[in-house]
Amino acid sequence: MHLVTKPVRIAVAGGNFAGLNAIKSLYLQLLATNPDYDGTKQAPPNPNVNITLIDRKDGFVHYLGMTRGLTQPEYGSRLWIPYNDMPWLQHPSITIKKNIVSKITPTHIELADASERIEFDYLVIALGQSRNAPIGVASSTKSEYLDAMSKYQTSIKEAQSIVVVGGGAVGTELAADIKSDYPEKQ
Repeated sequence: MHLVTKPVRIAVAGGNFAGLNAIKSLYLQLLATNPDYDGTKQAPPNPNVNITLIDRKDGFVHYLGMTRGLTQPEYGSRLWIPYNDMPWLQHPSITIKKNIVSKITPTHIELADASERIEFDYLVIALGQSRNAPIGVASSTKSEYLDAMSKYQTSIKEAQSIVVVGGGAVGTELAADIKSDYPEKQ
């Protein structure tokens, strides 16, 4: 816990596992200043702390469950958690910008739509990696994600045979999830 008495601007580029973990740590260290804070209530506001998350998505995607989500629609629908469903992210000192980072300089981030520059004192770069669909997610909203997942799930369900290209951890897991849920498929 640190008491922040001078203004500090922190930008976090990317919001999945690393970005959200960074923001949660900053929240606990800079905003949840009550020594007996237990996480059940909103931390008090601090006008000296400004944390800005910039992400192309409006939510967290639990990529580690994606292979199972492709074969089990109910499970797949729960892999996207909107940022507005995370109470601690609704803190008045935290701002979420749904946008694409187009340029990072030593002092600011420029957004793809050129709507504004995000000035910062500290920057966390947590942009992660990109994978192609269906393991990767090109969607930027939960609605788009659910539509795309539904198409992939239907394709898998209706196919008589499926070829998984790649025998690494993800390919092996995908093949196992398909065979487990559709044992009749070749």
